[in-house]
Amino acid sequence: MGFVSDTLSGVDGIQWYYIIGIILFVVLFIGVVIHTYTIPKKDLIRFKSAIFEQEELKK
Repeated sequence: MGFVSDTLSGVDGIQWYYIIGIILFVVLFIGVVIHTYTIPKKDLIRFKSAIFEQEELKK
């Protein structure tokens, strides 16, 4: 890992890639959390029952 650190430390502006990567991760994570919490309860019940229906079809 020392080779990578030494090589990247010589590149000007490399810290922007880290900042952009962290920002993208945080934005996507928040988007997934918001999407998860805004799913209507009837859809969640439908998803849950679909799992049980698939198991019954296999028997």
